[in-house]
Amino acid sequence: MLLAFDAPLPAVDMLYVSLGNNTIVSYDTTGNNGSTIAASVATFASTNLNSPQGLAFDSLGNLFVGNYGNNTISKFGRTGAYLGNINNNTYYSDGTVGMAIDSHGNLFASNSSDNTIRKFSNSGLQIGEISALNLSGPLGITLDSADNLYVAMSNPYHKPSGGVTQILKFDEFGNQVDFGSRFGSDIGTLGDKALAFNSGYLFATCSNSAVYRYGPFGGYDGTVGFVWNPQGLAFDSSNNMYIASAGDNVRASTFCISKLDSNGIFITSWLVPAIPRFIAFQLVPEPSTYALAAIATGVMAYLARRRKARTT
Repeated sequence: MLLAFDAPLPAVDMLYVSLGNNTIVSYDTTGNNGSTIAASVATFASTNLNSPQGLAFDSLGNLFVGNYGNNTISKFGRTGAYLGNINNNTYYSDGTVGMAIDSHGNLFASNSSDNTIRKFSNSGLQIGEISALNLSGPLGITLDSADNLYVAMSNPYHKPSGGVTQILKFDEFGNQVDFGSRFGSDIGTLGDKALAFNSGYLFATCSNSAVYRYGPFGGYDGTVGFVWNPQGLAFDSSNNMYIASAGDNVRASTFCISKLDSNGIFITSWLVPAIPRFIAFQLVPEPSTYALAAIATGVMAYLARRRKARTT
């Protein structure tokens, strides 16, 4: 008898959060509400961290963490084992913030102290640097599907070109891309903090407690969602938006993670033990997905042996 197999079961959305108490925690966000999600908390790492900020996963599930406090990048294995540090800059003692990894496995790190974006190979070797004149206080960074790099700036005033451009775009070679209506040109002088792509749109958390959305060509597409003092930003596999903040949609001065739908409608929130900074998702396949694959492989091998036995 042949077994029929449907498509692989959906992945578990594991959310990782860098906290102000020098720890990284994870949550299983497939729970139905904030209290369920909060109950799933697990400490991923609590050593070799110094004011951790940006988070980025490579294709092997290793996590890279930007340490603002000592300007290093810590690398952890899938289970949280510490794998070593990358020194971001020997001339500055602090400043590392944003993390992003391109399709080739190269790591990008923003430094708000010396206004640079550095590029590292997966082994930790620096292989490039962006230090454009109008980079000022770079914080969150993200990449699109073509490996273009987007940079949120906390201090957009100090630019020789004048005007206000909150988010800058660079191509995969580090050249600044000047296009139409630049990201952020429509929202005054607000400082952006974190960036994330979803369904072709770029989202940015801003210092006025709003989340802004931009179209594929940089056009401002409206305000999506509101939480107090938003920091990190990420989307799960169902396009729900998660925001790390110092308050949810109604309460200020509350350390929490808020969950909103793709249109910015508030769904739930849960408390975290210290101020959350940046967040990132690591998709973990359901164990049953592996089990189904193993069963399928076994069945096919068994049938092949049966066929071979009949012909000999």
